[in-house]
Amino acid sequence: MRESKNIYEALNNINLNIDDYEKQEISDLEKKKIKRGFMKSRKKQYNFRKIGAIAAALALTIGILSQTDFTQSVYAATQSKISEISYSISQALGIERNIEPYLNVVNQVAEDKGIEVKLTEVIIDEGQLYFATIVDTGKPMDMTDFDYDIFINGKKIVNAGGGAATNSINDSGTIISTHYNRKIKDIKLTADLNIRIVSKSLNYYEDSIPKKMKGKWEFEFAANGAELMAETYKIPLKYSFNIGKEKYILEEFRYNPVSQNISGRIEVDEKGFSRYDLNLKGKDDLGNIVEFDSGSISVSDGVVLKRSRYYGDLDSKATSITLAPYIKEFPEKDGQPYVEEWKQIGEEFTVQLESIKGVQ
Repeated sequence: MRESKNIYEALNNINLNIDDYEKQEISDLEKKKIKRGFMKSRKKQYNFRKIGAIAAALALTIGILSQTDFTQSVYAATQSKISEISYSISQALGIERNIEPYLNVVNQVAEDKGIEVKLTEVIIDEGQLYFATIVDTGKPMDMTDFDYDIFINGKKIVNAGGGAATNSINDSGTIISTHYNRKIKDIKLTADLNIRIVSKSLNYYEDSIPKKMKGKWEFEFAANGAELMAETYKIPLKYSFNIGKEKYILEEFRYNPVSQNISGRIEVDEKGFSRYDLNLKGKDDLGNIVEFDSGSISVSDGVVLKRSRYYGDLDSKATSITLAPYIKEFPEKDGQPYVEEWKQIGEEFTVQLESIKGVQ
């Protein structure tokens, strides 16, 4: 009892101020590891005379490390500039409606080479993984972009092509937000996915000079797309048009609160593609401009045209959209490529929206 009494006395003399410690979120995978480690360590404790002291120490530790539950969060004395900054995916994508039910909030911070990266939010959609980051570069940088490897349930996503958009949050250009979208295939959206995002290099411009910084910024978390999948609606289409020897067959309009796209397949008489951009341009029945930009085009994967956010959200009162295909060619002139103006390449077609509950 003397040993446990000494521990009690020592604990009673400790003065702690919980406000001096900064909250740091831990991932679901880390929570499981903590639980497993704790259970394993418990099995090795056979000195029952120390049970009271161990329980008291553990209770104090839980009180220090957690606001409500040991597995929810830990605190660190280190200070992070970006820990309290948020920049949502809806802001980055220009989505005006509330998409919080479909967000997987991560809020993890990784630091290396003086560069802090915060992974804020993730959205899993059919064929797409969206994630938003906030970066503290410590010095002004232009056009920052990380090279990411993505692992889902331990399997690396090969050739996860996609896009990224960057926005400077502060005037000095040292706090930068970037949202990414990466292609993912054959992923079951309704189940929890163990996701690991790893970056080993940062590309950026400094004084208009391209540079690359090696490092390691890694995040692990669990997420799923069940909520968004439940709000996804599909309308079959039957429309086709030709561009040279290429035949485009549009087969489906897909809608959910995060994204809207039109997809189909391509038939070609010979290998290769013309050099052009393809868009669908038109208006809804209320007169609002609606455009779909080239998302991806290939013979193997078909064509996906994503609705542009430039003109805001799709009007909830619209009952139809009338569109026509336009192309912007990249021919050669005097041996050099140049861009022509948009020109209509096919007849108009209409998408009826009455069956989409999310729009009505």
